[in-house]
Amino acid sequence: MNEKIKLKNPWTPQDEGDHYPSMKEWWCIETLFKTLEDNREWNLKTSMAYEMGTPSCFITYILFDMTNKKCVAHRYLNDDVKKLSFKKNKVDVSYKGFSYEGSYPDYHIHLEDNRQGFTADMDYKAQSLPHWSAQDTNNGYLPIGLDYYRYGWLLNCNLSGQFRLSNKIYTIEGKGYLEHAYGNWSYEKPFQKLSGIKKTISTYARLGTWWLSQRRPRFPRGIGFATENNLMGNDWFWGVLDNDWSVFYGNAMFWLTEGPSFGILSITPDGKEFWDFCNVQFHYNKLIYIKEYDMYYPCDMEISGKLDDKKIHLRAWMTMKGYEYIDPFKKGNFYRAFVICEMPGRIEGVYIDNRRTVKLQGNCKIEIQRQPSVLGHNSLKFDFLLPPKGVGMSVDLHSSYLGKKMFTKFQLIPYPKIKFGFRIINSSKVNKKTNT
Repeated sequence: MNEKIKLKNPWTPQDEGDHYPSMKEWWCIETLFKTLEDNREWNLKTSMAYEMGTPSCFITYILFDMTNKKCVAHRYLNDDVKKLSFKKNKVDVSYKGFSYEGSYPDYHIHLEDNRQGFTADMDYKAQSLPHWSAQDTNNGYLPIGLDYYRYGWLLNCNLSGQFRLSNKIYTIEGKGYLEHAYGNWSYEKPFQKLSGIKKTISTYARLGTWWLSQRRPRFPRGIGFATENNLMGNDWFWGVLDNDWSVFYGNAMFWLTEGPSFGILSITPDGKEFWDFCNVQFHYNKLIYIKEYDMYYPCDMEISGKLDDKKIHLRAWMTMKGYEYIDPFKKGNFYRAFVICEMPGRIEGVYIDNRRTVKLQGNCKIEIQRQPSVLGHNSLKFDFLLPPKGVGMSVDLHSSYLGKKMFTKFQLIPYPKIKFGFRIINSSKVNKKTNT
């Protein structure tokens, strides 16, 4: 695979503008910035979207004061799809006091919520080329369940402007991210629309071939599965690091909680050359439990990737209490709700190739999306003892549906050993946060 993209903008004006009437389409902004008056660090995420199933539009923003470790303003709302305006051939989307305007490389974002005393005006100046997810393999087309969508982003933009909060006006400078996605799928009824099944199958096939081409067959040290990590969920984080490298990680969940990632880790050191790692392993260090929906989501994770002579290891973890957005489904045959967990955080790690070793660190934004199962939390984990340390395997089963937890361990080398454990689950004693 040629790891370098052509040094030109892969987005056309048609790509940046709307694709109405797709089943779903959204434009999303993420920011990490400082207020110059007091040197505080902030994270602001905002998005505007429409979906044709209802039909409706979805508007959101959430502002974190990272220095004081608190969420200070947020809004999530659904409205008539006709109240969201958008245009072809450029980013020009607006809803009441919210608007994104521009085309590569310059954008302007305006947010106005008088009810919470919050306004923001931000200018974006792109420092990187736009990039499609899996650009060289699938030109941005990704599967989601039995459907597909197209997904692209700008990883590194210089951000400047002002925002007002509680009658105080601040000057801001920092970094921004912009993404655009559109396609034909439904979160609530993922198996209803099958008109594009041929495109979905070919998308899976091309990505699967690429995924296999970067891997050597090997026996894993561990692998885990859970019902909430189903096809409709994903793990995501973004950051512009202290050395100005940009990092994007998006993992499509195939019920796995540990082992090979079925997503992509994309790194650009200069905004022009992109390294798209698909040979990626992931592991959760800590999980948070949502009792009402009997589901877990990660707040601390590690990923390791390989691409030719390049190796990278990153840890991303939340540094303050996040925000959980939960939208219950009125009729959920498979899933109970749509859940987004927003968490400002940190990234640390190391990049190695044949010429250099680079330590990486910086702020990041973590976002976890889940659709908890009607069966509750059910997980199965295998850990393998491999030579030269020995030969053996342990199995952990946790089933809310059965109300049981079981553990089995057997070892052949260096000496035979068998263990077995069983107990009834008491859900009222589950911790809010747990180590894996």
